[in-house]
Amino acid sequence: MERKLTVILAADVAGYSRLMEADEEATARTINKYREIIDGLVVSHHGRVFGSAGDSVVAEFASPVEAVRCAVAIQRDLEAQNVDLPEDRRMRLRIGINLGDVIVEGDNLLGDGVNISARLEALAEPGGISLARSVFDQVKKQLDLGYEYLGEHEVKNIAEPVQAYKVLLDPTDIGKLPSAERSSGARRWPMAIGLAALLIAGGAIAYVYTANQMDLAPVKSEKVALPLPDKPSIVVLPFSNLSGDAGQDHLVEGITNAVRTHLSKFPQLLVIAGTTAGAFKDKSIRARDIGRELGVRYVLDGSFNRGGETLTVNAELIEAEKEHTVWAEQYEFTVDDPFSVQAELIREIASTMRFVMEEKAIAAVQRHPTESPKAYDLYLRAMAESQSLSTGGKKESIRLLNQAIELDPNFLAAHIELSGRYLSLWRFGGAEDPEEALRLARHHAERVLQLDRTDYRGNYRLGMLHLFADHEHELAYAAFRRALDKNPNDADILHDMGFLRSLMGEGAEAIEWNNKAKRINPRYPGWYNFNAALSHFWVKDYDQALILSKTAMAAYPKSLAPRRILIVSLVEMGRIEEAKKEVVKYLAIGPDFRLSTFRNMPFQHKVDQDRYFNALRRAGIPD
Repeated sequence: MERKLTVILAADVAGYSRLMEADEEATARTINKYREIIDGLVVSHHGRVFGSAGDSVVAEFASPVEAVRCAVAIQRDLEAQNVDLPEDRRMRLRIGINLGDVIVEGDNLLGDGVNISARLEALAEPGGISLARSVFDQVKKQLDLGYEYLGEHEVKNIAEPVQAYKVLLDPTDIGKLPSAERSSGARRWPMAIGLAALLIAGGAIAYVYTANQMDLAPVKSEKVALPLPDKPSIVVLPFSNLSGDAGQDHLVEGITNAVRTHLSKFPQLLVIAGTTAGAFKDKSIRARDIGRELGVRYVLDGSFNRGGETLTVNAELIEAEKEHTVWAEQYEFTVDDPFSVQAELIREIASTMRFVMEEKAIAAVQRHPTESPKAYDLYLRAMAESQSLSTGGKKESIRLLNQAIELDPNFLAAHIELSGRYLSLWRFGGAEDPEEALRLARHHAERVLQLDRTDYRGNYRLGMLHLFADHEHELAYAAFRRALDKNPNDADILHDMGFLRSLMGEGAEAIEWNNKAKRINPRYPGWYNFNAALSHFWVKDYDQALILSKTAMAAYPKSLAPRRILIVSLVEMGRIEEAKKEVVKYLAIGPDFRLSTFRNMPFQHKVDQDRYFNALRRAGIPD
């Protein structure tokens, strides 16, 4: 017999017989709806349903962490659905999860590993989750949950008693462990207290030492609640794909991103960036916690499903602090018209958040980016490919975007993205013919201006060309200002404006722009610290420049940009020998680097360029 080690999740409905006896048809409708949600969550967490019978579901997962994440998501999603039902009609699941050896029989799994998960499920409360010790040991330090020991339980036909653990779903219980687990760590307290005292006493020494380490590991900081801004604020979370078809992911992301982008154009709103919103994908986190971490009043969440040629989006706007659903709506549309739902969502949000949409804004929301559904699908696939940031991803994105333009030569968004992709290949390498890549970047930017001179993305691309290809800083600044006038919530443009102002020698202003970008994008990518470090270098805040450059190096160990800022800061601090040691590491990563061919730091003023390049030369970077 074929056997394997796997994670089994077993679930059934508590009080199913009572519910069926009271109202068979209503119960059947509810369980069918809930099964769609459960099946979609199992797929999204990389699992597989292999057994079901009426009120029960059995699924397998390769990862205990994913299995528990899925169970938590199921319980929280179903509880949200239950709000719309009378108390006596609410349907709650018990879930049990076990990691064990099973027999493989075709698509089915058999044996003690499956049986134990079913027994654990029976130990769970309605709406609760029980874990075997084998699962608990794998997840206790991996997830933001709490746990309670349920003791040893005799299980029918199993020789040894099973140790069971209850998952505590209340956020106030995060980090709570059974007493046995806590005591194992308590024995280390005397030493920990001694070390703490030593560190407090030698705080200044510890700070200097840490600031001088080159292999700085990222420090996991506690999430600090951000204050609410003085205007309406919202985060648009990634919509869930409940279709069971991963091939629809790009369409779901496209709808989510389109709603977020349209909202971000309103200056009277603060809209959290997609990078930060994406960090909450497939995470079971309460709206209140999200709102507090990001400093927003509203959370927009939703899901996507597909039945034939009909697409369904369920959306919910939540007032985060109160965890109150302001409105929830379902929208249906066809594969050929994925745009209508975006307009409906934005009108609902505008009405709820009480901001006025001018006629031009309404027209912009209703305008289709292309009349070709196939071209739009290619565009969305290209956007998904480009997220990898690799040369291969950029080239595949370019191929798909060119196909989209063949179908619709006036597809503005595709021209905008092509200009950006070609400029990136020219700047960072990867282009077989760099000059042709630059020509194409210009060509598509010019085409954008022909189609719509007011589009904020087109002005942004134009500004990047003015900066890196033409070294026309004032023109770049004007283009970035036009872009931010049209979309003040684009974190990447805010960041690049800071980088531009650094290159123009305006370090203090650059710091302000970078801070604005980080407010819009609280879970910002590590490369935001490249610009932040450079900005502090210009204002001679070298200690902060060192810390930020090392933090960036920890996130991107092979990147040369933060290492250059580290080197020049050390030189200006008089720590030449340390800087020279860093140059050895720098050239080990980029042995072909030469100042004469370096074009990613186009300084506006020669005095700034001399200051920066001479510091690199003094440390040993070759011309």
